[in-house]
Amino acid sequence: MTARNWQLSMPTQECYWIDKILFDVHHKEGHLQRYVEDPMTYMESFALSHSVKAQIRDNDIGALYLAGANPYLLRAHALGVHMLEQDFLLSLRSVNQKVAHG
Repeated sequence: MTARNWQLSMPTQECYWIDKILFDVHHKEGHLQRYVEDPMTYMESFALSHSVKAQIRDNDIGALYLAGANPYLLRAHALGVHMLEQDFLLSLRSVNQKVAHG
């Protein structure tokens, strides 16, 4: 049996770290405040590239989804940081266009 998530045949360590950040920020006391104050400092200890950390900081939902992030955690993150609904949907729709057009 092959392990799969919504994007990858085998979820990567990168997926794990993205999901861990998204979960911790919104489920552990004090983490959201630390994250909002300085997202890049909050993520310093996580084994992710600068570009992936920038995607998290910039709320690039579409790119994070394509990277294998859990869609439920992405939605919770968007709500938790008060991302505008139209921006959330626009990011996801842009992914659909990228996938449809190769």
